[in-house]
Amino acid sequence: PGEGVFSHLWLLLRGRNLSPILSFDEAAARLYLETLAEGIDQPPVDAALTLEGTTPTTSPARPGRALDVEATLAAVREALPELGREGVDLVVREVPPQVADAEPARTWVESLLAEELKLVLPNPQEGDPGPWSIAPEELAGMLATFVNEGRLHATLDAERLRAYLQGRVAPEVVVEPVDARFHFDEETGELVVVAPSAEGRALDVEASVQSVLAAVGAGHHVAPLVLRSVPPRYPEPITAEELGIRELVAEGDSYFIGSPSGRDHNIRLAASKFDGLIVGPGETFSFNQYLGEVSAEAGYDESYITAGEQLAIEVGGGICQVSTTAFRAALWGGYPIVERWFHHHRVGYYELRGYGPGFDATVYSPLVDFKFVNDREAALLIETEIEEAAHRLIFRFYSTDDGRRVEVEGPVITDETEPGPPIYQLDESLAPGTVIEWQTAQNGLTATVERWVYDAAGNLLYHDTFVSQYAPRRAAYHYGPGYQPPEP
Repeated sequence: PGEGVFSHLWLLLRGRNLSPILSFDEAAARLYLETLAEGIDQPPVDAALTLEGTTPTTSPARPGRALDVEATLAAVREALPELGREGVDLVVREVPPQVADAEPARTWVESLLAEELKLVLPNPQEGDPGPWSIAPEELAGMLATFVNEGRLHATLDAERLRAYLQGRVAPEVVVEPVDARFHFDEETGELVVVAPSAEGRALDVEASVQSVLAAVGAGHHVAPLVLRSVPPRYPEPITAEELGIRELVAEGDSYFIGSPSGRDHNIRLAASKFDGLIVGPGETFSFNQYLGEVSAEAGYDESYITAGEQLAIEVGGGICQVSTTAFRAALWGGYPIVERWFHHHRVGYYELRGYGPGFDATVYSPLVDFKFVNDREAALLIETEIEEAAHRLIFRFYSTDDGRRVEVEGPVITDETEPGPPIYQLDESLAPGTVIEWQTAQNGLTATVERWVYDAAGNLLYHDTFVSQYAPRRAAYHYGPGYQPPEP
C-alpha cells in the first residue's frame, strides 16, 4: 500500500512519457472532403457552335477540375504517423470536356448556309412541280448537331426535314392513280374496258429524307427526292368475277328534252364522268368527288340554274339532271342514301314522263352533295347512257343481286302555295317595247316520298322518308326600254 501511494505521488510530481493512441474517423473525413469539393470542383466546358443569323461561330473547350476524394483519403491514411509534422496535399484531377473541337460543325454549316438547298424530282417531265428551294435562313432552323470521337459535327434534323417534305413537297408531287373504266357485257358476263388505268405517284418521304441527308452530308446543294408509284385499285386485268359484278341491279332515268344547248352539253359532259366507274363494297359514293371541277376550263358551258326567286345563268347549269338520275338509280336499287338535297323550286325537266316532284337531287360543289353507300358485299359498276331520240339519261347499276326488294310510295303533295305577282326587270339590251318571259310561274308545295327496303328473307333493312319543300316561283319578264310594266 505504501508503494502505491509513493507511485502516485511520483507521477503527480514528475509525470511519465507515454506513446499516443491515434484514431482516424474515415466517414467524417470523407464528408469533410466532399464538402470541400464543392468549392474546388469546376465542370469542363465543351466546345460549342452558335449561329448569328446564318453565320456560324465556335467557342473553345475548357477542361474542368475535380477533387479526387478517394485518392485524398488514401493519402491521409498513409500520412497519419507523420501527420503532426507535415500536411497532406489534396488530390485534384483535370476533367476533360466531352467535346474538344467544334470546328468540323462550323465548317460544314458555313458551307451549307452559303447558298440555298434545291430539292429536285428524279427525271422531271414538263409540267412537273419543283424544284423546291430552301433558303439559308430556313435551313438554319433545321440544323442539328452530334458528337463523334470528341468532335462536334452538324447535319439537318430528320424530323424537321420530314415535316418540310410532308407539308411543302408531298402535296405538290402527288398524282392520283386512275382506275380503269368498264362496261358490263350482259351476254358474256365479262367486263369490257372503255378507258385505261394509270399509275399514280407519291413522295416517298422516308427515302427522300435519307436522300437529302446523304446529299448535304456530301456537301451538295442539290438533293434528289424519291418517288414511289401508286397502283390503281381497279386495273385492266381485273375481272367481273373478282368484283362480284354479275347482273343489272338498278336503273334510274330522267328526260332533258327541250334543254338549251349549254344545258344539253353540260348534262352530257357530267354524265360521262360517271360512266364505267366502280364503287367498292362498303364505300360511300360522292357525286361531287367523281364530278370533279366545274368550270369553263373544265369544258362546261353557261346555262340556267335555280337561284332564289329567279333563274340565273351560271357555268355548269344542268348538272343537277345527272345527280337527279343517279339518285333515282340508288333509290330504286335500295342503296342507303347518305346525303340528298331538293331544289329550291320545282324543275320541270325532273317531272317529265311520269315522275312527280320529290324525285330530284340538287348538287353544288363543294357545299351540296349527293351520297349513297354501296352496302352490298360486291362492287358496284355504274354505266351511263343517253338515248338520243328521247333525250333520256340513264344510270345503270351492275353488281350481285342479293335479293333485296324495294317499295316506293309517293309523292304525297301537301302545303301547296301559289306564287306572288310577276317580276318585271328592265333589260337595256332588248329592243324598245319588247317583253319576253324569263321564267314561268310555279306553285310551291311539299312532296313526301317514302321508301322501304327489305332483304331476301323479307326483313326490313331501311325505311326512308324524303321530304322536299319547294318554294313557289313567280313568273318573271324582261322588257326593253319604253315598256311600262303593269302595276302589281
